[in-house]
Amino acid sequence: MQKQKFWIAAAAVVLMAGAAQAHHSFTQFDRENKQIATGTVVRWDFNNPHSWLHLHVADANGEETLWSFEGSAPTSLIQRGITGRTFEPGDKLTLMFCPMRDGRPGGHMGLVKLEDGSFIVPADGGCSGNAAMHEMWKERIDAQLMGH
Repeated sequence: MQKQKFWIAAAAVVLMAGAAQAHHSFTQFDRENKQIATGTVVRWDFNNPHSWLHLHVADANGEETLWSFEGSAPTSLIQRGITGRTFEPGDKLTLMFCPMRDGRPGGHMGLVKLEDGSFIVPADGGCSGNAAMHEMWKERIDAQLMGH
């Protein structure tokens, strides 16, 4: 009986680990292709298991499209000072992101520049990179905003 309980528990752990791995998959995002977008906040879904930021992003012709960007879970964001009020409708943001592989308008957030000029990282590893990468992307975002 003890052996049977052990194997049932072991099987449960293996199945849960697989589910956790699938949940944290970033396969829908092209992590090798980082891009920059500027837009206006429509909605900030500060929800589990992942937050979602929805922006109106204008193309070269001025046509706006609704883009959606995945971020980390609220528990992780709160530890970084990011709350349900960090992004408000009407806020103008510029962000570095990894686009959706299937071409839909959106992706996984990496680094976000707020209207006050500060940067935050609402990502959970799918597109965030390290401190050196953040500095490089801050420079690229600033250069794009300056028109260079």
